[in-house]
Amino acid sequence: MRGLRLRRVICPEGDFNVKRIAPIGIAMSLFTGSAFAADLPARDQAPYYPTPIFTWTGLYAGINGGGSFGGFTNGGQYFFGNTGGGMVGGTIGYNFQGGPLVVGIEADLDWADINGTASPFPGISATGTINETNTVRARLGYSFDRALVYATGGWAGASVSGNVANFVSAPNLMINESHYLNGYAVGAGVEYSITPRVSVKAEYLFTSVGPNSYFNGTVNSINSGVNFSTVKAGINYHF
Repeated sequence: MRGLRLRRVICPEGDFNVKRIAPIGIAMSLFTGSAFAADLPARDQAPYYPTPIFTWTGLYAGINGGGSFGGFTNGGQYFFGNTGGGMVGGTIGYNFQGGPLVVGIEADLDWADINGTASPFPGISATGTINETNTVRARLGYSFDRALVYATGGWAGASVSGNVANFVSAPNLMINESHYLNGYAVGAGVEYSITPRVSVKAEYLFTSVGPNSYFNGTVNSINSGVNFSTVKAGINYHF
């Protein structure tokens, strides 16, 4: 029986040598592994969340307060004179923003203590008091991101009482009468959002209401209105 003979296989382009291709395979493995690792996120890299775009659009409510000064009009200027005092109350409104323009509507309800006192004749003293003010106003503003500059105007109303003490008439008169006067308010302000939900504002309003009749049927019958300016500050929460 003939012994087995080993034959050497010859590749067409030369000997097949494992030692020659091993380094190439290792290099390819390292390259593909590095590319795969590059696609993975770094362990210490925080996830990226885009910053939300700020907008004034939406419902808001808050509180406001300030000081007022002015004077009574028509016959009231002789009986009640000039006014001065303060107010505090609540605000509710809604804004809509398109581009930098902001339009909205706002309502105020304020409890007030704004007084004027005068003596039209010797022996006669009178006091006029604004006890409450209300407004429903449109607002038109221009937004600089979180800052808003606006003009405002609309309806205004006020509860105004008049008190007269006449010690020279016969009989003497002591009358206290109150009326709700209607008119308008116009002004301007600036508001700044200190957080996405909370804003602060400063505002000026000129208000004119009335006139109405006071002390009818007496020698002190008058027709009175009132004009007053208000400088106020407020803080709002945006829902």
